[in-house]
Amino acid sequence: MIATLGANAAAAAPRDLRTTRIDGRTVAYRVLGHGAPVLVLLSGLGDGMDSFKAVAPDLSQNATVILYDRAGYGDSEGPTAPRDARAVDDELVAVLEASGVRGPYVIAGHSLGGLYAEYFAARHPDAVAGLILEESRPADFTRRCEVAKLGGCVVTPAMARFLPKGARAEVAGLPDTLAQVAAITGPTAKPVLILSRAVGSRVTPFEAVWAKAQDDLAARYPGSRHLTAPAGGHYIHRDQDAWFIDRVRDFLLKTR
Repeated sequence: MIATLGANAAAAAPRDLRTTRIDGRTVAYRVLGHGAPVLVLLSGLGDGMDSFKAVAPDLSQNATVILYDRAGYGDSEGPTAPRDARAVDDELVAVLEASGVRGPYVIAGHSLGGLYAEYFAARHPDAVAGLILEESRPADFTRRCEVAKLGGCVVTPAMARFLPKGARAEVAGLPDTLAQVAAITGPTAKPVLILSRAVGSRVTPFEAVWAKAQDDLAARYPGSRHLTAPAGGHYIHRDQDAWFIDRVRDFLLKTR
């Protein structure tokens, strides 16, 4: 069980790469900033912790920020089996314990990382102070996409060939991940922030299905706040980094 002691988090020098051993594998992580709140950033499919390198230092000025490379990304050794939400959750718990930074945590997930964030929040409610879902893939999006007879609903084997080893393992585990998150009952009652991409004047069928799924994801968490970025695409934290930082900072203030 994760310790959820109050507010004093361990300080660390920015860009201080750390490693720990989890199930015989080396896993790399970083801790930036110090103090409460504690923000944990989970990247999307195909991305390691460097995905947040443009925003993490600014966010760490007012919080402790924890980032890590999941198995098979960046400086973390690769997995030997498919990776579902349960496997990622076990790994994240071990990383947080190794960091020495006590919670509760605000868990922020981008894209596929949002599914992992949802699962963590449901499995460890006492360890979570808030949940941020940035362009998070809803658990039922594949079904919605296929019902609408759209392309790009899933990562094909041909596409997966060019992904990092960790991403290929996560694609293999995605059906189980979707089922695990869909089975969550009584989603977290903690504060939730949904950040979605901008919707242009010419909305494609795929974008329309995605936007409706984002609205329904917000409705899954009564009382959540759902904001749409002023411009940009799926990577809000890159395309609208200043907007992203401001929205996350505002949210963190509310979770203190």
